[in-house]
Amino acid sequence: MTEQPRFPFAEHLSPQLLKSPWWIGHIPFAFELVARLRPRTIVELGTYSGSSFAAFCQAVEACGLDAKCYGIDLWEGDVHMGRLEEDVYRDVSAYMASIYPTIATLLRKDFTEAAALFADGSVDLLHIDGTHTREAVSNDFRTWLPKMSDAGVVLFHDINVTIANTGPSARKFGVRHVFDRVKRPYPHFEFSHCWGLGVLVVGTHAPPPVMELVELARDQAFSDYFASKGALVSRRFEAMGVSLPSHRAYSSTTPPWRRAIGALRRVGERLLRP
Repeated sequence: MTEQPRFPFAEHLSPQLLKSPWWIGHIPFAFELVARLRPRTIVELGTYSGSSFAAFCQAVEACGLDAKCYGIDLWEGDVHMGRLEEDVYRDVSAYMASIYPTIATLLRKDFTEAAALFADGSVDLLHIDGTHTREAVSNDFRTWLPKMSDAGVVLFHDINVTIANTGPSARKFGVRHVFDRVKRPYPHFEFSHCWGLGVLVVGTHAPPPVMELVELARDQAFSDYFASKGALVSRRFEAMGVSLPSHRAYSSTTPPWRRAIGALRRVGERLLRP
């Protein structure tokens, strides 16, 4: 008899929405995490064009969960990305309303302001992916930590953005610093591919299948598996030739986000070469 995959949701689910390249390598892990955590409430801080948020919604639907997903963003842009065109919000809003009308809710609010809408202990999965300065990420974690349930898991994207792999614009990225500072009291692990993802189990009663991930992550084969699955998603995105969402620079000089995107593309191309 053929042995069943250890990560069935990562193995068999295929992402339905791919709009930008920077997070999609973590979608297979997101599928598996949602299946194991079985959250009731998922909150994403920084939804942008919707690839990660759609993955959470897709996993909720595939698992048959009675759960709600909240994507929070001003859709205005930030110091890293420049100013967003309004089409970015209109496109993701239309998609969620059409595909996940009973699961997805988009909140066009400041992250701190939005936190007041959630009861303490009510959020099972939090994805921090907004402005990436030390101050902003620290504030996001500090503000939302009381909202986490006793099963809670927090994800930090872009912990592996460095000057070496991105260029001078990485000086403004503080996610690595914040993750390293807050992770010690909690079970945690991380991925280095696709700009890095930190996984922090902040709940004191996380489900055993989630705690199993913490143990499995001690083996390099665990990271290698999800990196390889993520690379397949990234190759699929490359083959699709999707146009990236529109941005406008804040000044007449070449903006940091444009330099960062160019660097990300170059590194991505190298990583995806056979």
